[in-house]
Order: sequence, then C-alpha cells, then structure tokens
Amino acid sequence: MLTILGFAMIATFLVLIMTKKMSPIAALVLIPALFCVAVGQGAQLGDYVIDGVGNLAPTAAMLMFAIVYFGVMIDVGLFDPIVRAILRFCKADPMRIVVGTAVLAAIVSLDGDGSTTFMITVSAMYPLYKRLKMSLVVMTGVAATANGVMNTLPWGGPTARAATALKLDASEIFVPMIPALAVGLLAVFLLAYVLGLRERKRLGVLTLDEALVREPERETVTVGGGGRRGGAAVGGTGGSTARGDSTGGGVRLRKNPASPASPASPASPASPASPASPASRGSGTTDADPAESTGDDEEFKGLDPNRPTLRPKLYWFNAGLTVALLTAMIMELMPIPVLFLLGAALALTVNFPHMPDQRARIAAHADNVLNVSGMVFAAAVFTGVLTGTGMVEHMADWVVGAVPDAMGPHMAIVTGLLSLPLTYFMSNDGFYFGVVPVLAEAGAAHGVSPLEIARASLAGQALHMSSPLVPAVYVLVGMARVEFGDHTRFTVKWAVLTSLVVLGAGILFGTI
Repeated sequence: MLTILGFAMIATFLVLIMTKKMSPIAALVLIPALFCVAVGQGAQLGDYVIDGVGNLAPTAAMLMFAIVYFGVMIDVGLFDPIVRAILRFCKADPMRIVVGTAVLAAIVSLDGDGSTTFMITVSAMYPLYKRLKMSLVVMTGVAATANGVMNTLPWGGPTARAATALKLDASEIFVPMIPALAVGLLAVFLLAYVLGLRERKRLGVLTLDEALVREPERETVTVGGGGRRGGAAVGGTGGSTARGDSTGGGVRLRKNPASPASPASPASPASPASPASPASRGSGTTDADPAESTGDDEEFKGLDPNRPTLRPKLYWFNAGLTVALLTAMIMELMPIPVLFLLGAALALTVNFPHMPDQRARIAAHADNVLNVSGMVFAAAVFTGVLTGTGMVEHMADWVVGAVPDAMGPHMAIVTGLLSLPLTYFMSNDGFYFGVVPVLAEAGAAHGVSPLEIARASLAGQALHMSSPLVPAVYVLVGMARVEFGDHTRFTVKWAVLTSLVVLGAGILFGTI
C-alpha cells in the first residue's frame, strides 16, 4: 500500500505542477500532507516535517548565502570579462548563444555547486535570450543538463556518496568514467547546437544593432528575481526574421529581402512567456540604448558597464576571494554553508563598507533568497513525508524486487537504467545510501563488481538536476523566470537521452 501511495503522491505532484494547477511551493507542502493523512500517519506529520527541515537546513543556508555572495560578485563586476567574452562569441546568433550557454554552464560547474552554476549562467545569458525573443526553457534545459553531467565530479556529490555507500575510493569510480562522461558532455554540446539551429531557423541571425532596435526600450533584469512580475512577455515568442552585416563598429539596420518578417512558431511546446522585471533592483543587468551603441564590445554587454556597484579597484581581491572560497569547498576545509556565510560577510564588508550600501545589496537579492529558501523548506515537507512514512523504502524495495533474477549478471546496466527514474523521484542520499547498496549486493551474487554498480549509478545525474527535489533547480527557473512545469516538460526528454548516452558510452568503453 505504501508503495502505491508513494508513487501516487509523486505522480500527483508532477501532474499538478506541470499542468500549472498549483505552484511548486504549494504542491510540495499540501500534497505530502494529504498523503500523510491518507496513510493514517497524520499525527506524525509534524515530526516528519521537522526531520525534513533539519536535513535540508544546511542546504537552505548554503543557498541563501551563496546567492548573496555571488550576487555581490556580479554586482561588483567580477564576472563581466567572462560575460563579455561569451557575448562576443555569441553576438546575436541564436545557435552560438545556446552553445555558449552549454559551454559556460559546463565551465562554471567545475566548482561542484549547481546553484553557483545557474546564477552565473543565467546572469550572463538571460539578457541575450530575452532581447532576441529566444525560448528561455532552452536556456534552462541546456544549463541543467550540462550541469547534471558535470555534477559527477568527485566533489560534486554523487560520486562521493556512491564511494561512501559502497566503501570504495572515489577516484576508482570517477577516473574510469571520464571517457563516458566526456561523451555525455559532447552530447550536451550537440544538443545545444541542434536546439540553437532550431532557434536560428525560427528567429534568424541578427546583428547586435538589430537586436537592440527590435526592442529599444530599456529593460532591467534582476540578478535574483524569481517568480512572475508585471511587464512585457519575454519568453519563447516569435519575432521577425532579420539579417544584417557586421563591419566592426555599429551596423545599420536592414532586412534581408529573402527573409521577410513573419510570425514565428514556438521553438518548443514548452516555450514560456514570462514577464520581466520592470525596474532595477540592486545589481541590474541593463541593456544599452541603441543611441549609446558604439561598437560590438559596447553594444550589448548584458551587464551594465556603468552600474554604480562596480568595484574595479577591488577586482583582484574579489577574484582571489572567490578562488579561495571554491578551493576551500573542493578541499572540504569547512562545511559549505559556513564557507559561504563567511565569504558573503567578507565580500559585503570589503566592497560596501557603509551600512546603507550593505543593506541595499542584501535587499537587492532578498527576492531570490526568499524564493529559493522557501522552496527548499517546502521540499523538506515532501522529503520528510516520503522518508518518515516509509514510502521511499517500500518503493525502493519494490523496484529492486521487480528485477528478474535472470538480469543478475547485468545488474550494472540495470543500476544505470534505474538511476534515471530513482534519482529523479528520490534525493541522492536516498538513492545512494538506500538503493545502491541493495543493487550492489544483488550484483555481487552474480559476480558483478561494486565498482561497476557505483559507476553505473552516476548515469542518471543529467536527469537528476531537473528533479523537483533538487534545490538548485529553483535557483535556475526562478532567475530565468520560467515556470517549473515548463522547464520539466522541455528538459526531461533531453536529459533522459543524455543519461542514456552516458550509460551507453560506459558500456562501450567497458567501465560499466
């Protein structure tokens, strides 16, 4: 009964948020509460929620202070050179923009933290997607899938969990999987290329001047503005197809006669239309007016080069502080929430020594902090009920028991296939500490090495990063102003395909 109710609870939650009948935060709280009562354990609901909150409180603290820290770093201009380099590569070509999104997300994912990756990627790329009327779910889908593949780094979490659960060395799990993971990352880049071509076909290739002329009014994008606000639609709606020739500096607007303006069809069924923030909040990323455009490097930076929060004289201090923070995270010198707490306090104090300025920076990022931390604590209700009622344990036992004995010699492949749905519907802790040891024990009876089981268990991470139980995904959709249901509908199929590519490459290379 608990098995059926567990799957029913997850299915109900996903249906409600994908059909937009409920907001994610409301569904994360109310659905598990109702099912907890349905299984006759309503009296223990409070205990389950408190246990869930206790387990996720460090994650919420980490996200809160990580948002403040990286928000301040974006405010003071630490990432402006990276953003300018990416934008110079992308120009106004939708294909280059989508590929640039994948490359940027993959590079930033080296720090092992999904929320950091999504904050930097969205802050850099959102203005381009918005101005060119590109589909925002393409951005969130590509970023999440790229981060999912890179999340398998030893300091990213899953590899360490697998090593701990099976008492193995993390390097023995990860190093042989590098070729398969590299193939998975190439698959993400190929996916980005294909989706970019689709966007190019829908919108055409524009020069930067044309991109600005199409929507000349000033638009401001907050670094951390989750949710929906009043304003103009900025999602995957169509625009006219226009072309122009770049000659170095500014370029005159002209349309290619062969490409007449026409309504464009959506890039995908999940292309959202999400309002933009109407006013600057803190570190706004403001697109320049056409009259202020003087060249490719100054026409469309995305980040306002004249914002008052810039601290060019402190650039190397901020760069050193960030490198030191990420190094301490990788070396696990202190708990990550503590590192971000100390880093945020130090960054605020040095860059904004006056109290009013510090309060303004904190207020500028308060929306995103509240949205993300609220979502994490709402997810604590969901995970607390799943675990406390025993649903997770019964679901895992049922799935493992459903594997035929004849599949025993192929338990590594079975583990890889099971990792897709199980890491999506369960937390990584629940999967690696609850399910993987059982699968490894079953595989050992048929001569399958625990190392093969551990490596195969990493295959589903590309899909896992879009799970409703992953707090970082709410940073992604919140900053991109994309509905979680839209992101899910668009991303899941591509993430599943990427995970299967990783699994297939692992089998082909003989590591699984």
